[in-house]
Amino acid sequence: MGNTQLFDNAKTKNLGFLILRAGVGILFFVFGWQKIAGGEQVWNGVGSAMQFVGISAWPLFWGLMATLAEFAGGLLLAIGLFTRPAAAFLAFTMIMATILKGATGAGIIDWYAPFTMLLIMIFFIMNGGGIYSIDSVLRSKKHTGGLVA
Repeated sequence: MGNTQLFDNAKTKNLGFLILRAGVGILFFVFGWQKIAGGEQVWNGVGSAMQFVGISAWPLFWGLMATLAEFAGGLLLAIGLFTRPAAAFLAFTMIMATILKGATGAGIIDWYAPFTMLLIMIFFIMNGGGIYSIDSVLRSKKHTGGLVA
């Protein structure tokens, strides 16, 4: 068995899904918690990024929405519940973060992190949470009439 065959099976790929989903979800959850703890001053600063797409009204609201997307979306992503919608909200947040970093003249060192997270969110929007997710368990129950196969 060659090295490539060792990692060429569905179980390993699904474990990779779980590790990526849970790891990235926990990161978002922790960063979201820090922003929640920062309060209105932090939310206002985060929400002011909307001005770079022509929206200058309600920065506090937009900042709170981004904070909740990271906090709740990170938790949902980590456990694999509503993975695609959570990833979509996080993707929008990462689009705005990437625009903010680019618009403020930051170099690639500053915007590569939100852009990388955006790419990961696109992956989860397209692929879902994988077999080791609550979404998968719920799908199994739906298809088996409530019994987990």
